[in-house]
Amino acid sequence: MASSLQVGATLGDLRDVPVEPDGVGWTLNDISAPDAGRVQDANCTMYKRRVGRKRKLSLSWANPTLAQASAILGMFSPEYVYVRFLDVEEGQMITRRFYSGDKASPFKQISLHNPANAAQRTVMSSLSFDLIEQ
Repeated sequence: MASSLQVGATLGDLRDVPVEPDGVGWTLNDISAPDAGRVQDANCTMYKRRVGRKRKLSLSWANPTLAQASAILGMFSPEYVYVRFLDVEEGQMITRRFYSGDKASPFKQISLHNPANAAQRTVMSSLSFDLIEQ
């Protein structure tokens, strides 16, 4: 079964994200014209003047390994990426070009006390970031 999320630097280079996200938030944002806003009339009328709409995907992974987090971040490291995802409005998989917002991954460095092998291990609490349609 294919991943619910595919990413690539080009349309012909889409690959499955190695670990399914634990959370995917979908948002559709209206882009308003520069002259949109309230006017100084008796009702303070608001004029939206929509000139476009853009999608935002909020992705999160719970407890990825360091290797998994690194692989995911590597896929989203280009300035722009093509992403194939389930679009709520379209009701099907679509592909759009996105850039990513700030990436966050709280983690802890712990020591495993095993008499045979006392190795350190990095535990990622989560990995999350937003993708914003170009």
